[in-house]
Amino acid sequence: MALGAALTALVAIAVGGAVAASRMADRDADPAAATGGTPDPAVPSASLPEPSSPAPGASAGLGTRPNPSASVTASAKASAAASSASAALTGFPGAGNTGVPAGVQLARYSGPCTITKAGTVIDKRHVSCSLLIKAKDVVIRSSRVDGAIRLEGGSYSVRIEDAEIDGGQDQVPAVGFENVTVLRSELRGGQASVNCYRNCHVQDSWLHSQHLPDGGDWHLNAFLSNGGSDIRLVHNTLSCDQPNNAAGGGCTANASIFGDFGPNTNYTIQDNLFVASAQMSYCFYGGFDEHKDYGTQVSGIVVTGNVFQRGKNGKCGGYGPATSWARSAPGNVWRGNVWSDGKPLPPD
Repeated sequence: MALGAALTALVAIAVGGAVAASRMADRDADPAAATGGTPDPAVPSASLPEPSSPAPGASAGLGTRPNPSASVTASAKASAAASSASAALTGFPGAGNTGVPAGVQLARYSGPCTITKAGTVIDKRHVSCSLLIKAKDVVIRSSRVDGAIRLEGGSYSVRIEDAEIDGGQDQVPAVGFENVTVLRSELRGGQASVNCYRNCHVQDSWLHSQHLPDGGDWHLNAFLSNGGSDIRLVHNTLSCDQPNNAAGGGCTANASIFGDFGPNTNYTIQDNLFVASAQMSYCFYGGFDEHKDYGTQVSGIVVTGNVFQRGKNGKCGGYGPATSWARSAPGNVWRGNVWSDGKPLPPD
């Protein structure tokens, strides 16, 4: 990525910059909201949610027909417009360069919601159910999926290209949990855009507009791992943009690595845009936490070339840009990460 050019463009953005053309009507939002980050919260920082989430095995709503009601609220649409505006104008993924390519006509998908045939290809289809992948080498290409995609099984795998995935209103990730490749796709809805614990590669994609029910104390993330390995996040727009609610629910971070259920090793987090929101705690959690069962078993976390938006409070998140970073952990690298104004961003 031409990081220098991207940063120059970002600094030059006017607040009234237009959002890249939407591919679908449900992305529409007030362009006036496109200020380069989520507004500062009306609630005090003490109400920011603590980082926690259910175990990766949670499966409510997967493999079944989802609730047909829209999963993106009006406030989330406005936040999505803000993140898409800044992303599109700096060359990062957003509404104009992720999801189903313009001009593609989608036919209705009539296949099974549980995929058991190896090599299955879903191409140019509108899928109206969550998908449970129980086969090798499944491909979802140039398609819209109104439901979550779940994969659990050491020999199963799925590749998602130029797709739109709406995880809906269930307390599940839009995409999870292992042996997943996501390219040039838009992921929205669900409690997290991606939750992964092994062998995931997400690139050139837009993760945003997670779902938070009014009375739910869910803790949201664009990307989440509660213990994992061999994970790559490369050149994505990472945005946890739901406003906090009165029940204590809200965003933890754009990308969170926690040692809840296993060690964390071999991560590449490179050339991403971390969209600012003062309503989440931090923009990035780096995996080290002495209070978690595996929180000291961290190695090979490589974080390079990322851009952190300052936002209105100048800190990216409510408390700061990043935390839980172990400088001395074997193989850990923090290099070339910058603020959106081009200034270097050292680790915490």
